[in-house]
Amino acid sequence: MDLSPNLLMLVVAVSFGSAIIGGMGGFGTGIILTATLTPILGIKAVVPVLALAGIIINIGRFWFYRRDFDARAVRLVLPPALVCLLGGTLLYRHLDAARLAIVIGLVVLAALPARRYLKAHNLHLGARGLAVGGGIFGFLNGIASGMGVVLISLLLGSGLSGTAVLATDALVTIAVDITRSVLFSKFDLLPMPDMVLGGIIGLASLPGSWVASLLVRRLGHRLHIAIIETLIAAGGLSILFHGIRAL
Repeated sequence: MDLSPNLLMLVVAVSFGSAIIGGMGGFGTGIILTATLTPILGIKAVVPVLALAGIIINIGRFWFYRRDFDARAVRLVLPPALVCLLGGTLLYRHLDAARLAIVIGLVVLAALPARRYLKAHNLHLGARGLAVGGGIFGFLNGIASGMGVVLISLLLGSGLSGTAVLATDALVTIAVDITRSVLFSKFDLLPMPDMVLGGIIGLASLPGSWVASLLVRRLGHRLHIAIIETLIAAGGLSILFHGIRAL
């Protein structure tokens, strides 16, 4: 894979900008980068590249919010996520990406009314709900990038908010992305040039994560939730659109 200097500069700039958006909402970076990289790399190469980039992106994000993560949520979400990730990765090798994107987009959009229902009825996801949701998150991560929207919705539904959501999401996603990268390498889906590009994208995102951390701490709780919900809707519509377009 050879990228011209202009294309490489575009990827670096988009990585920086998307990291600001993703750092404020906990997701969005993968969705934006997927839309940017798909015409350049092709749909099958994008997910492994962003899995590797996601390790660096989320390490940077976690560092800025490291004091706020919720250990209980991590213990409940992470084990089923890693188990189900293997199943999603195996499906990724064989199933049609366009139809999967349509299903995922609908799932993401359904997360908004589901979260509002829980809030309106003063209900929160318990331990079982977090574990089941973690499995769904892991499975979806095996077949697509930008699934942070699912985990963010899950953590919000459990009652977390603010920087606790961002820190917990980042820590879980680091472990998931490390596992994804190992699996993609094992299945010969992550050649060395793609690994280099993933590293470049991850490093370019770090300054953006720092900028986002400064902005988040200046936002009120309600405004932050509104931004996250807006990103959830935009993310779901984007995934759905690209799936329909690829049919």
